[in-house]
Amino acid sequence: MRRSRHLYVTLALVIDTLLITAAWLLAYVVRFHLGLPHAADASTALMPFVKILPIVCVCDLVALGILGLYRPPRTRSVFRLAGQLVRAAAIGWLLTLSALYTYRASDYSRGLLMIFLFLNPVALMGSRWILRTVMRAVHRRGWGVKRAAIIGTGRLAQKVLHGIHADPVVSTHVAYFLTEEDTVRREHVHDVPVLGAAVDMQRIIRKHPVESVFVAIPAGKPAKQEAVLNLLARLPVSVAVVPDFKGVVTLNTSVDEMDGLPVIQLVDTPIQGWNAVVKRVIDLVGAIVLLTLLAVPMLLIAAAVKLTSKGPILFKQTRMGLGGKPFTILKFRSMRVDAEDETGPVWASRKDPRCTRLGRFLRHWSLDELPQLLNVLVGTMSLVGPRPERPTFVEEFVESVPAYMLRHNVKAGITGWAQINGLRGDTSLKKRLQYDLYYLDNYTLGFDLFILIRTLLVGFVNKNAH
Repeated sequence: MRRSRHLYVTLALVIDTLLITAAWLLAYVVRFHLGLPHAADASTALMPFVKILPIVCVCDLVALGILGLYRPPRTRSVFRLAGQLVRAAAIGWLLTLSALYTYRASDYSRGLLMIFLFLNPVALMGSRWILRTVMRAVHRRGWGVKRAAIIGTGRLAQKVLHGIHADPVVSTHVAYFLTEEDTVRREHVHDVPVLGAAVDMQRIIRKHPVESVFVAIPAGKPAKQEAVLNLLARLPVSVAVVPDFKGVVTLNTSVDEMDGLPVIQLVDTPIQGWNAVVKRVIDLVGAIVLLTLLAVPMLLIAAAVKLTSKGPILFKQTRMGLGGKPFTILKFRSMRVDAEDETGPVWASRKDPRCTRLGRFLRHWSLDELPQLLNVLVGTMSLVGPRPERPTFVEEFVESVPAYMLRHNVKAGITGWAQINGLRGDTSLKKRLQYDLYYLDNYTLGFDLFILIRTLLVGFVNKNAH
């Protein structure tokens, strides 16, 4: 599986580079050889643009990497893939502009760059179509395809079969099943034959050779699994054990080793190492820039809050953040000071009578959230992440939705994937959690940038903001 994915990534890099090069050269031809107007004294020689080409290719490949398009591919719709490639092309184009701004060894044509902006996404889509066609042709002809057997015939084993068939990269053919039971109770599993029981695997595998074996035995049969692994140790095959975590929530699962002992990490944060460093730099730069740009509007809002109602300008409240630790969130006060004296902690509702007239306006436009840029600056929040909740509510949510605590494996954010999809205020808790976990499971820096851009375009006004 690892070899197949390395092959996929290598082919993707090569084909992407070739198609990006073709798009750049085609942009040159369109700009200078199809009659488009240009300055009479402008150089139309090819070599200066060829010298720039490595910069263009590197910027595009970096953008594709940022958006996770060189990770082992999951099943994704054509439209979603096309959207990711368009975003990658746009980010690559902006990186190219930034690089060329400081690259003074050669002139470059702005017209050519604009043409390339439209040709590049088409080239990247063509690259992925070629890559998929090549991989299918390789699999169809049997080049590099490995024969495998699956030990087990139940739910877990069937999921392994489905996963192998659904993966466009893994060049593995499941030749047959072996049941973990002492007797064979079925002849086929999804048209794949069951050749016998695991106790006879040495004889069966010698008669029907395979390169690898997937052990997919349910968790309630540890003795069976131990016996199977002991028998497999005597055979020259690759062995992969698929653990049975039925009913267990997993997030960013990985396998590691500790003093020779394999360790399966079921739940982990995707934002660590360099990802965490870069995300923190983006948070700092973004918070400083936004606080600078919004300084005057924030001062006007602060003055309006002070003049229209009694009480402090800023509202401070305890929320649950990274690792379940509490922190103090900042907002412009939008309710009366005594809003919860009688009711205690309750959800805000549409046309909440506790809101001031100005507060209702601030909430509708999400302007009450602006002081949270200070939370980002000090590091208790991020620009992008799941929205934080009050500890009292979290305790209630965990009782009905145990996976809710997984949201706290990353810093809380001012905006997030759930929020830009309209899941704010009094909306479905499970639906919001589904979107938050999707963000955690598919995290890339490019995904963060997309959420920030989408927030700037459509995220401030929302019918559920109250």
